[in-house]
Amino acid sequence: LDEVNYVDFINDVDQIEAIYKKEERIFNLDNVEEFRKTMTMKQNVEKEIFKAKPGELQDVLGRIREYTKQQRIRIAEFFRDFDKLRSGFVTPAQFRIAVNMTKIHLSNDEYRLLIAEFKGPDDLKMRWRDFCDEVDQVFTKKALEKDPELKVEQASTKTSYGVVYLNEREKAICKEVCD
Repeated sequence: LDEVNYVDFINDVDQIEAIYKKEERIFNLDNVEEFRKTMTMKQNVEKEIFKAKPGELQDVLGRIREYTKQQRIRIAEFFRDFDKLRSGFVTPAQFRIAVNMTKIHLSNDEYRLLIAEFKGPDDLKMRWRDFCDEVDQVFTKKALEKDPELKVEQASTKTSYGVVYLNEREKAICKEVCD
């Protein structure tokens, strides 16, 4: 049997010189500067997203529902891989990874609210099925086939991020002006 010299074989097949010609370089100084500007803009936008502080749990759920509705995501698909025994529980780290896999960007404050609401019987587990049921209400009500006459209301996707409420003095001034 003749042995094959793979280095010679690859050099003959690929013709490296033809592929990597110095004249055909794609990168020049203008492209590099444009890339840096784009990355800087992207980082600035992402920093703004993570500064959002929710007022309550319904703000976070509303934001997640809105995203899953727009993207038509069934969020439970991302959690099933972490729950091999189908117990309905995952660790907080697995919960966070599954949410990140959906490409929903949440701040630490938002995760804290979710963890506090959906923690399991012990602090080491979280109830992912209950979380998914809450989020999936944007599509349909669970177990609707058991009660077909049930009036289904649209799940809330409204949020109050950044809303500043009036204090008592400001409310009194508004009432005085309106009357």
